[in-house]
Amino acid sequence: MLFNRTKYFRFISEIFLQQRRSYTEIRQLEELQRLYDLLKHESLSSTHGYSKKMDPNGIFSNNELDLQKIKVYGFDFDYTLARYKPALHSLIYDNAKTFLVKNLRYPDQLMNFCFRPGMGARGLHLDIKRGWLMKVDSYHNIQLGTVYRGMNAIPDDEVIAAHHGTKLSVDVVGYLGRTTNMFQFVDIFSIPEITLLRDVTQYFIDNSIPFGSEYVHYDVSEAVAAFHKSGMMHQIVGEDVETYFEENVRLKPFLQHLHDGNKQIFLITNSTYWYVNRGMTYLLGDNWRDFFDVIICQARKPSFFGVEKRPFREIDVNKNSKSWNLVNKLEHGKGNLANLIEMTHWKGNDVLYIGDHIYGDLADLFLKYGWRTSAILEEVEDEINIMNSDSFQQTIQWLNVLQWLINQLQVIAGSEADLLMKSWVTEREEEKAKSRDLFNPYFGSVFRTHTVPTYFHRRLARFADVYTSNVCNFHHYPLDYIFFPRRVALAHENVLPTPDINLLLMETARHAMRFETAPAQQEN
Repeated sequence: MLFNRTKYFRFISEIFLQQRRSYTEIRQLEELQRLYDLLKHESLSSTHGYSKKMDPNGIFSNNELDLQKIKVYGFDFDYTLARYKPALHSLIYDNAKTFLVKNLRYPDQLMNFCFRPGMGARGLHLDIKRGWLMKVDSYHNIQLGTVYRGMNAIPDDEVIAAHHGTKLSVDVVGYLGRTTNMFQFVDIFSIPEITLLRDVTQYFIDNSIPFGSEYVHYDVSEAVAAFHKSGMMHQIVGEDVETYFEENVRLKPFLQHLHDGNKQIFLITNSTYWYVNRGMTYLLGDNWRDFFDVIICQARKPSFFGVEKRPFREIDVNKNSKSWNLVNKLEHGKGNLANLIEMTHWKGNDVLYIGDHIYGDLADLFLKYGWRTSAILEEVEDEINIMNSDSFQQTIQWLNVLQWLINQLQVIAGSEADLLMKSWVTEREEEKAKSRDLFNPYFGSVFRTHTVPTYFHRRLARFADVYTSNVCNFHHYPLDYIFFPRRVALAHENVLPTPDINLLLMETARHAMRFETAPAQQEN
C-alpha cells in the first residue's frame, strides 16, 4: 500500500491547527518550537528531501518548440558557435585599463590592477549618476543587498531613500536595456567592463579623489568599446586562437547532424570575415564554409534586424576584400534581414536563430519576424551545477520548511510569539543570503532573486523560446523533438505542497508531533 504524502501533509497541518486553537499561547509556542528543532535537524542532516537533479546540458523551454517544423538554423558566432577561454576577459580588462591610462590620463596606478572573476554578472543594471550596480527583479524591484558602488555595499535605507522605495518605473529601468540614467549589462563581454568599473570607482574612493560616477561609466565604456571597434581584439585573438578559443569537439558533429537532416544553415555575425575564418578554421577545419548555406559578416546587429535596409556586399575570401558589384541573389559561398528574407523566402516559423544576446540577437527576430529563437547562456551550466550541490539543496530545503513554520507562527498572538517571529525571520534572511552567495557573493544568481526571476530572466523568457548553456546541446535531441514548457502555477491556482516539505514532515512525524487527543482535552 502506497503512502499518500499529500494527504499526510494535510492531516498533520489540520491536527496542528486544531491543537493550536485549543492550546494556550505558551503551549502552542512550545509545540511549534519543538517542531522547529526537529525539522531543522532533519533538514540539515538528511538528503532524502532533495529535489531531482537537473541536467546542466539540457535545453529549457519558455515556449513550445517543435524541431520538426524547423527547416533553417541560424547562428551567431561569438559565444554561440565560438566559446572563449577566461583569458579573453583578462585581455579585454587589461587593454581597457591601458586605454584609460594612456588615452584618458587616468592614474598610472591602474596599470597594477588585474581582472578578478566574480566581480560582475550578466544582467546587472547601473544607476549611472550614482555609480550603483544593482540587480533588478522581474517586477522592477531593486534587490536589496545587491547594490554596490565600487566594492562598497550601499545600505538598504540609502537605496530606498534614493529611489523612494525599491520599485523602479518602466521609464527608469527601460525596456531594451538602456535609459537616460539606467544601463543594463546584457552580454558576457560586459563582465570585464563591470569589473573595471568597480575597480576604478573603488580606487577613487579609497584615495579620496573627487569624481563623477557617470563620467567613469562613460570612460570605461569608451575604453572597452575602443578595443572592440578598433579591431585590436580581433587581431590579437585571431592571431592566437589556441589561447583564446575553447576547443569544441562536439561542434562539427552537431553541424553535420543538421546538414544530414537536410536543414539549411546560416551564420549572421558582427565580426569580420577574417576573424570568423580564423576561429572557424580552428574549430571546424579548412572546409568550415561547406557547413553553411549563407554567411553574413559585419552585419551590425541589431540594426541589421531592424528597419535599416542595407544591401549585401560580396567578400572575396582570397583577397579579404569587398566587391563593388551588387548582390542580387544568394549563391553558396556568397554574401538587411529584409533582403535576406526576400532572397531566401524563409518563413518565420521555419527558422530557429540561436545567439547569446537577448536584445541584439533575439528580440527583433522574435517580435518583428516571428522567427523561433534560442539563447545560449554559459551561466546556465554553472548555476545548475550549484543547484545540484548538496549545500544548495540543503539550504533551500530548510528555507522552505522555515517559511512553512513562519506561516504557522504568524497567527499566534503575544509578545513571546513576536520575539520568536523576529528570530525566525532573521534566520530566513541569513539563509537567503547563504543561498545567494553560493552563486555570487555580491549579486547571487543571474536568473532569480530569492522568490522571483530577475529582470534579465524576464527578458530571456520574453524573447527566447528555449535556452541552454551550449549550442551543441541540441545534438542530444532528435530533429523532430518537441520542447514543452513546464506548467507554471498562477498565484490564484491551487498548488500542492512542495515535495521537500511533504517528505520531511512524513519522515519526522513520529518524532515531531505526537498529537494525542488527551492533551487537548486536558487544556479544555
